[in-house]
Amino acid sequence: MDDLLRGAGLDRARSIEEACRLVAAVRGRPLEVVEGDLGPGVTGLWLAFPDRDLVLVDARQTLPGQHRDHVVAHELVHVLDAAASGPPPAGACRDGYDDPAERRVERLASELMISIASHGSSASRLTSLELYR
Repeated sequence: MDDLLRGAGLDRARSIEEACRLVAAVRGRPLEVVEGDLGPGVTGLWLAFPDRDLVLVDARQTLPGQHRDHVVAHELVHVLDAAASGPPPAGACRDGYDDPAERRVERLASELMISIASHGSSASRLTSLELYR
């Protein structure tokens, strides 16, 4: 697992909710996941407020379960990147994976999801790991 994720303790996370708690601890402030309508093509978004972090997930464009959790994992990596090296430019958004930084974030989100799956029951581990082949 990548040092950024390991440094936040995410190598021990057993759920996306636990991963959110660990990232909040790293940031020293609350982190909340909220569902809402983000508009066409936007499945997730991280907003940093002075007193908390907010991860928005578009429930209309995101399937429940693994897909939703992966969107949250992707945004958590952005939060950790900001904690390590400063926030991204205001209004930063992507609509593809042409940007190498976004490909890296997506790879780390996949690593986090695989790690979470590996801590679950045998049945959930097999099902989850199959999704990331």
